[in-house]
Amino acid sequence: MLEELLIKYWGHRSFRPKQHDIILSVLNGKDSLVQLPTGGGKSVCYQLPALAKEGVCLVFSPLIALMKDQVDNLKQLGISSIAIHSGLTSNEIEVEMQNILNGKYKLVYLSPERASTQLFKNYIKQINISFLVVDEAHCVSQWGHQFRPEYLKIGELRTLIPNVNLIALTATANKAVKDDIVSYLKLQNDFQSFETSFRRSNLNYIVVKDNNNIRKLISILSKIKGSSIVYVSTRKKAEEVSDLLKKNDISVCYYHAGLDMKQREVIQSNWISNKKRVIVSTNAFGMGIDKPDVRLVVHYDIPSSPESYYQEAGRAGRDGLKSYCILFSNQDQNFHNTEFPGIEQIKHFINCLYNYHQIAFTAGKGITYNFDLIDFTKNFNLPFKSALTSLNLLESLGFLSNQNSNHQDKIKIIVNHEDLYTYQVKHANLDSVIKALLRSYTGLFDHYIPIQIGVVSKKIKSSTKQLIQALEKLNSDSIIEYIPKSSDNTITYLKSRPTKINIDITLYTQLKNQTEYRKKYMFDYANNTSSCRENYLLKYFEEIVQENCGNCDICRNKNKNFSSKKNKELLISSIKELTFEGEVEIHNIVSSHTAYDSQEIISIVKWLMENQYLLKTNNKYTWNTKQKS
Repeated sequence: MLEELLIKYWGHRSFRPKQHDIILSVLNGKDSLVQLPTGGGKSVCYQLPALAKEGVCLVFSPLIALMKDQVDNLKQLGISSIAIHSGLTSNEIEVEMQNILNGKYKLVYLSPERASTQLFKNYIKQINISFLVVDEAHCVSQWGHQFRPEYLKIGELRTLIPNVNLIALTATANKAVKDDIVSYLKLQNDFQSFETSFRRSNLNYIVVKDNNNIRKLISILSKIKGSSIVYVSTRKKAEEVSDLLKKNDISVCYYHAGLDMKQREVIQSNWISNKKRVIVSTNAFGMGIDKPDVRLVVHYDIPSSPESYYQEAGRAGRDGLKSYCILFSNQDQNFHNTEFPGIEQIKHFINCLYNYHQIAFTAGKGITYNFDLIDFTKNFNLPFKSALTSLNLLESLGFLSNQNSNHQDKIKIIVNHEDLYTYQVKHANLDSVIKALLRSYTGLFDHYIPIQIGVVSKKIKSSTKQLIQALEKLNSDSIIEYIPKSSDNTITYLKSRPTKINIDITLYTQLKNQTEYRKKYMFDYANNTSSCRENYLLKYFEEIVQENCGNCDICRNKNKNFSSKKNKELLISSIKELTFEGEVEIHNIVSSHTAYDSQEIISIVKWLMENQYLLKTNNKYTWNTKQKS
């Protein structure tokens, strides 16, 4: 049965390592802790058993964009799913919660802050839940690289549904993080743990030191063919590097969170379909993307942590074929730890946020606001990079949740079929719009459906502006609820605005120390010249491997040097044998060793003479039998 589902929905005839055992554990009602590397097929480990079990599977995931990607992929496979998050209106959430109660979906994706709301706690007791999933489970740990305090609330739900098992998944967790996952998510004593090696034998890790990164990047892209990702640290740099590559006739596009949703969708689609070979992006790109044939991932700047680097570099070679992970490290780059904001800086920043959204004291908890970081920094004269760091830190300190909502235009018909028909008769000018919507989308009477304005407008042969006006008219006449799309970032405040801001000093210090340690580890990785690069990464994740990878730049240099040394030893031994019992001319020495370059042979002969291993008489060479070997 499991293999049939795998073939039917995913088109695979066999499971990847550990997948089958994990699925059986979930189906048998066991709590499970799963650590699989990036690209290791974690999603199938819960999506397939969700289809096999009765009820709905609740999946807690940290990013709205990731949830949307997963739901979109599932819908394409014909699997009913929905994402509930802070970007939805209260009406949308209420409608979808009723649909969940009625068994409309097999998988429901939820943002972690949903677990702490009383409304959700009231609903969860009534839902027929198959099992719980906590994706990116390292977020539950203060030792993890993406600590999210709202993840701690998920474990509390288990007291409300004690008989429902849970599967926690992560790609990056050391022992301390795994211990926290077990503790905070209240995994049962008989839970099963699954993990595979972080090693990816088809990846070649390389560090490049060059003071002209763009010249070197162009050279690399000319040598390594195939689909590529170039990660950069800023939006501006994404556009600049893309433009420079384009001027050198490289098929390229750029991607960052500053682009609107439609632009990002087109860019992502062009890259996935190989219409564009290279995508230059900030770390906003890649989460949820499973393109198997990426041959090259370049990091133009040193990432902030080994976890980030492992995840992003790991998007290369998911088809198992040889691929390259290249990190640029400028010659003059040194480690510095001045970027972490101080406590007073954090307090000033969040006060600016409260003022930006005009939040009164003791107000704001649980409210979501649109947020434009560039506009915010201009208003308060704050450095952009410092503001971004402060925003991420406030998220880890539990003050807020920062998301990209990525709304699409959505509608829901709020009258019954008969009233809709009556309205169509009375408003003939809107009849074609209503018919086009009904023919294009199912479920319009049940819940909010994302629609594509451009597609519908073409069907009714009107402009997008005219269609939007028609939808606004239907909305004002209470025939539909129309929610225009938005691609703004959002901030949800998890606490009310206090009269005095108190920072948890212990947590702040821990986050600061960890951030600096992770950053320094990446700089040390970049400057390492003696240890196997993959093993250096594995060591961070507490996986100690005796054998070197043999693929990274350091291993290949060692192999090359070893090979050269071995060849030299073999050549000397052969020359000794040839000249030991008689005099030999140089051309005979060269012609006797056709496997070697003639200049290399002459160089070795010269070295042997200088060190008195060979003696030369009348242009003939003989071995010095008195010289110690």
